[in-house]
Amino acid sequence: MTIRMRYDVTVDALAIEFQPGSRVSRTITSEPGIQIDLDADGKIVTMELLDASTRVSRQQLETLPGMSEYLTLTEAAEESGLAPATLRVQINRGRLAAVKRGRDWLVDATALFNYLESRDSRGRRSGPYSTAGRKQATRKHTGTAV
Repeated sequence: MTIRMRYDVTVDALAIEFQPGSRVSRTITSEPGIQIDLDADGKIVTMELLDASTRVSRQQLETLPGMSEYLTLTEAAEESGLAPATLRVQINRGRLAAVKRGRDWLVDATALFNYLESRDSRGRRSGPYSTAGRKQATRKHTGTAV
């Protein structure tokens, strides 16, 4: 499950999305300043904290992505340490949420953070299955350089 947290400084509201993209069926107020959006099955879709800075320190809130914080593919690559081509492949595979604006991809900062957190830290294997390993294995087998 992907959980998104966004802070909108203009209205001092913190939104925590438990089911991004789900349809909201109804909204309840659990106590003044806390609203909970539910889907048709009664599951929490989003919880909003109004006047969030009175409940959570402003310093903590400012570390969260804003409501419209998008990064270009180049900025996302710099932030993540991954190549833009790698991020583009993950976007096309549906593993990283992004929106297309003209020719450019814009990556939601929260989506990038969630992707990096869920990413397997092992990366590509080295050895006979890597590109260099295949070239060496081919050279040994055929006796020719590739």
